[in-house]
Amino acid sequence: MVLVLLGYLLALLLSFVSDTRARPGSALPWRQPVVGLLLHALATAQIYALLLAATGRIGFSVVLSIAMAALVVFVSNAKVDALQEPLVFSDLFLSRQLIRYPRLYFPFVGGSSWWRTVLVVLILCLGFALDHAQPARFRLDALLALLLVSLLMLPLARCLRLQLEPIPDQLRLGFFASFYAGLLNGLRPATAQQLQHALQHGPFASPPSADMADDTVRPDVILIQSESFFDARRLGPEVNSDLLRHFDRARREAISYGDLSVPAFGANTMRTEFAVLSGLATTAQGYACYYPYAFVRHPVPSLAGWYLDQGYRTCFVHPYHADFFGRDRVMSCLKFQQFIDIKAFSAEDRQGPYVGDRAVTARIMAQLEQAESAGKPAFVMAVTMENHGPLHLEQVSPNESSRYHAFGEGGRLNDLAAYLRHLANADAMIGDLLEYLQRRSRPSVVCFYGDHVPALPDLFARLGKPQSVTDYFIWHSKAAAGPHRRNLNACELGAALVQASASPSSL
Repeated sequence: MVLVLLGYLLALLLSFVSDTRARPGSALPWRQPVVGLLLHALATAQIYALLLAATGRIGFSVVLSIAMAALVVFVSNAKVDALQEPLVFSDLFLSRQLIRYPRLYFPFVGGSSWWRTVLVVLILCLGFALDHAQPARFRLDALLALLLVSLLMLPLARCLRLQLEPIPDQLRLGFFASFYAGLLNGLRPATAQQLQHALQHGPFASPPSADMADDTVRPDVILIQSESFFDARRLGPEVNSDLLRHFDRARREAISYGDLSVPAFGANTMRTEFAVLSGLATTAQGYACYYPYAFVRHPVPSLAGWYLDQGYRTCFVHPYHADFFGRDRVMSCLKFQQFIDIKAFSAEDRQGPYVGDRAVTARIMAQLEQAESAGKPAFVMAVTMENHGPLHLEQVSPNESSRYHAFGEGGRLNDLAAYLRHLANADAMIGDLLEYLQRRSRPSVVCFYGDHVPALPDLFARLGKPQSVTDYFIWHSKAAAGPHRRNLNACELGAALVQASASPSSL
């Protein structure tokens, strides 16, 4: 028993050491609230007891507990470096995606780090083989301790109120305390219930004041969420000023345009996507805000549902695997009648590692034609994939960088060249689509926006990190109103689109 207690104290001490290594900072133990310290201590005891119950080996359980604490901090720090956000509880839900789609995750960690991980695993395997297993009674006692500790953690977690801003929470409570508080509170049934209630009382829960009159010619509505799109010319005058000429023209002709504040940086596309479709601010989503799709299990009001109620055919186009972020389940709950995923595209549609934006444009046009043949207006939302990272895995030919920017060549500047290459294709997508819509007799509305800035941590360290702000415009093929600059939050964009499609002159 003494060895068990000493092993736990050693694991706890070193877990606090790991906690202090969490970036961009973590509250020191003596500055953390008592409830947070207790939660941290119980969380360490929970992991330790679980390992004791599973293996019956004291020394092995101590070492593995320490290694697991260090590994969690290591992964969190890698996420901070790439995405400016520490590990949050909902990241555990993405473990299946990490295994199925490793290209989207592992390259951000770095190859040399994984060799060290392999070495640690080998050492642990050796330690397991050499350690002495305790009797079955010992493992039963460890299981009982695990149950007791788990029950004690629940009320403690409820006492820790998180701001649901990962970095401030970590700086105030410590990394492990804020992570476990988020995990235990986020997994409560109340999380899904709060999100459901917010959606049922959200902006699309009842017919908005912008309902179209029966005799109104309903325009086709195209909503495009462009992967990692933002006006990269903000990085400096070295970026080619003509890079986004179609985007510039669209803004000049738009009825509304401006900056878009988004709840993501470098990744977590579905946060911005859900904010637009739900009309809910991050604070209204509660603990579901980090991964809202995990908590959408039943049909709920949405922007697509509003158009469906107005007689539109609703279609979601995403040239990637339908089960990514659970979209195959969620999109029907958000009232999309059709989901077009990667299976509808061919190898010839690729532009780099992913399906190109222009191939997505062709699918949008096809959906508009089908809806017109059926005598109905269309609401088509497309979420592009072409400019998805990791960009440092892409090939850049010699002197290609000079076509897009004047920062120089080589190293991480090649990442910028790859990004700008795809950004130019997103711009071409805008030009192709607007030219097509202007030839049609049916009026059309296009809302185009970026989900987040790209994940280019090394480049931003050199040029300066941009804010979590992208760009948007709302364009109407028949509107005569001049452009109106209006900065929006992502959760406000859907309502602005509804207003533009019902009464463009009111914007």
